[in-house]
Amino acid sequence: MQKKPKPPPRGWLWTEDAADYIGVGVTTLYRWRRDDYGPPSTQHGRRRYRYRIADLDRWMNGETTAPEPARAAA
Repeated sequence: MQKKPKPPPRGWLWTEDAADYIGVGVTTLYRWRRDDYGPPSTQHGRRRYRYRIADLDRWMNGETTAPEPARAAA
């Protein structure tokens, strides 16, 4: 019998729920995290990630929380 993980703290979603919330697949969130793209996440344990709902809302509204990459001088 597989142990079910505890729910995340209030205001947070696990990866599966975050993917549903923003309308993408779980694999897409994994790929975005690998490529430093998408909404910010927090690692919880070795394999679990959680997403703050407020960060998901900001990201969906086009507000990025990560700084823009530096541009090379012309």
